[in-house]
Amino acid sequence: MTKNVRYGSMDIGSNTIRLLVAETTPDGGFKDLCSLQKITRLAQKAHETTLLSEEAMERTLAGAAEMVAGAAHLKPFCMCAAATHAVRRAKNGGEFARLFECRLGFPLNIIEWEKEAELSLKGAEMVVGAEKPILLFDIGGGSTEFIYRGADAKVRAVGTELGVVRLSETFIKHAPLVAEEYEALADYLKAELAKTALELHPEKPFVLVGTAGTITSIAAILYNVHPFSPEKVNNKKLTRKAVTELLGDLGKMTIEQRGKIPSLENGREDLIIPGVALALATMNAFSEDMISVSDSGLREGILASAAEGSVPCAVLK
Repeated sequence: MTKNVRYGSMDIGSNTIRLLVAETTPDGGFKDLCSLQKITRLAQKAHETTLLSEEAMERTLAGAAEMVAGAAHLKPFCMCAAATHAVRRAKNGGEFARLFECRLGFPLNIIEWEKEAELSLKGAEMVVGAEKPILLFDIGGGSTEFIYRGADAKVRAVGTELGVVRLSETFIKHAPLVAEEYEALADYLKAELAKTALELHPEKPFVLVGTAGTITSIAAILYNVHPFSPEKVNNKKLTRKAVTELLGDLGKMTIEQRGKIPSLENGREDLIIPGVALALATMNAFSEDMISVSDSGLREGILASAAEGSVPCAVLK
């Protein structure tokens, strides 16, 4: 790894876009220089139409441009951008990637779920370490990946369509929460995750680790982290009891009331219920009572891989 070189990574997710600019250090690590994120809901209604809407694409392109401008004072740096479920599944995903490169001036790599899982694991290991067996789940707006790294260091992964944007739009229509809607969601998740657990078949013991915005939002609420700080949620523990109680509290609230929770990012008010449901269903499916939190995931994995030269990047001057 080259010393003291700046790299940028951008994760274009189905719900959130995230930018990180960091500088390599002599010990092989990174010093974070700029971390930004913005909810643009690129996947809005995409599971119904199989298309990214013009409005959602414009929101996302504008948000990405705003982030790059916010990091302009750190140029030059090598930038790598990756798009996940929303773009790879949409019929006009290629068109969006072309618009992205035209507007932003650097390419957008549309990665498959297997690569997404690999990079998420690489990023999470920066927080939880690479010594113990782990089962990592990365909740996104359009998909959730499950990655198991066993005691033998071999990695197995399963990709699912369990994204919180799709789950919210499909199952949860009301706030406060309607019991029948939640029961239908819970039954669906139980069936889907039973198949995932059977396919992945992790061997105990392992540490169950959650990454991405849903899990860090749950941690931020439970630990009253405001303003958000990765250091204050990394390696925090989410118990089944605490998450179940949080579901009860959030379920009683309207969207407006959830929006007043200081530690819940604006734009997640409707997504937090399916997110909590997915966290609980994951604990149930893998018979675990606790989740360890990692704010580091795909974005950090992209950055580390760019520094290693294993993913393409462009120099922003």
